Amino acid sequence: MKLFDTIEAVKFPEENMIFITRGGYLYYIYNPKYKWWRKHSNAGNDHLTVSNYPDVSREELVDAMKGVFPKKETDFMRLCNSSQLCIRDMLDLLKEDYPHYMADYAICHTIYRLLLESDICHKSFEKLQKLLENATANHQDSNLVLTQIKNLSFAIIGRDIFKREIGIVDGHDSSSYFWIMPVRVIDFENTADLDSVAEMRSAEISIEEDDVAQYLTPFLYKYFDEELTENKKRKDVSGFEWYLEHNFFTFDSMALILKDIEDTVDALVSGRETEYTQKLKIKRGTATYQLVYAKNLTAEEVAEYNANRPTEDDTAVALVVDFYQRFLYRMEYMLKVGKEKGYNLISFMGP
Repeated sequence: MKLFDTIEAVKFPEENMIFITRGGYLYYIYNPKYKWWRKHSNAGNDHLTVSNYPDVSREELVDAMKGVFPKKETDFMRLCNSSQLCIRDMLDLLKEDYPHYMADYAICHTIYRLLLESDICHKSFEKLQKLLENATANHQDSNLVLTQIKNLSFAIIGRDIFKREIGIVDGHDSSSYFWIMPVRVIDFENTADLDSVAEMRSAEISIEEDDVAQYLTPFLYKYFDEELTENKKRKDVSGFEWYLEHNFFTFDSMALILKDIEDTVDALVSGRETEYTQKLKIKRGTATYQLVYAKNLTAEEVAEYNANRPTEDDTAVALVVDFYQRFLYRMEYMLKVGKEKGYNLISFMGP
């Protein structure tokens, strides 16, 4: 029986079940014996030749649907256990039930983030349903609802997933990230050959390349040693290489970088100028001011920046200070465990 769009309902006589397909793929199953629906665990992947199955009668389908003839896919979702639904299904149900709130981008995006970060997604979904039901009944303002969702998120997840920060990934991110970890060279013939380098992946962190460019290159460029044997032995590579090459730093040079970053943090907090803070400039972004690295910032530009610093700078500086503090913590740990395990270099490798 064709229902709507590409949704069809057929009988599976062998088990006396009702199958609901979309585009010929199995999505929902009804068991008349136990009178319950479930979303197929491999929904959208198991193809059926619908013509090989007998149609379900309208009466059978309405009876299975508790007296309602289905007009949209969410009608089937509602009869399934929420633990069987994916996040997209949950969002579709919330948009249908609470269109006023879900039309607000901030609320919709916040709910998506909460569901995405939740360990037990369907439990969060059920709590969100209760929250939005209460908000609807009491005609609550969208800003209040947004605050309640964020509070719910903190209560469920135990941390603020909406805190703005410059990201540091613990482990390996294979997208547009720099990979930072302790290494040691085991074959000096060509240190650009990945097989020539032993990597301590267990201590690896990843930082997006734009963030490396903006916040770390002043330190990395200053302390990168082209005459270091491990760097010189990289065939067909010279200088600090941005893409898929090891850039080697000794533990001693890394310690100097961390010392300079510590001093930069102190300077940013106190308003003191250093060789690094003079290379930091405020640039208006799409929504907030962002602190960006400017390689050729003149003394006049620095003076102009200090004379006309907008209040939004404080937020930008706080983000950068927070990033540096988290970076320092991870790098100090990396140096400690790397040395304990017999590694003698830190590698920065671009995407």
